[in-house]
Amino acid sequence: MKAQRQTPAYFFKVLPFIFLAFLGGMVTMGTMIYVMSPVTDVNFDLKNPFLAIMLIVMIGGIFGSNLMYNSLKNKIEIQDSTESKVTKIQRAIIMRFAFVEGPALLGIVFYLKEVNLVFLMLSAMMVLYFLTLRPSKEKILNDMNLTSDERREFE
Repeated sequence: MKAQRQTPAYFFKVLPFIFLAFLGGMVTMGTMIYVMSPVTDVNFDLKNPFLAIMLIVMIGGIFGSNLMYNSLKNKIEIQDSTESKVTKIQRAIIMRFAFVEGPALLGIVFYLKEVNLVFLMLSAMMVLYFLTLRPSKEKILNDMNLTSDERREFE
């Protein structure tokens, strides 16, 4: 099977599915785990090492996602081909999503281990943050370092 060429039209067709796949994975996993073993105990005890780890990983995921995205985005050169620019921005977006998904899934694992709803609530906060990362066409076009001719190709 031949791989699909990274054209602007194909990229903007696939991007919402990538976003929804990450979102769906987090929401589905959290929902399934909660339905299988519902817990109402909320214990925000900062002496719990898992809670400290979770908070550090969440903060790291948020800052890391922005740092990684900006780092990869800044590697897009004006002289790169359009296909190369599309590939690089897609890689940056996927890495950004993964940095947020990781802490959300870790919270689900900690919820199972600690039987404490606070971890699932923290995972839900990561999902809410993830929703703010939904890529818009205009933002992506600005981030891709496009020439005026390339920009017209996307519109």
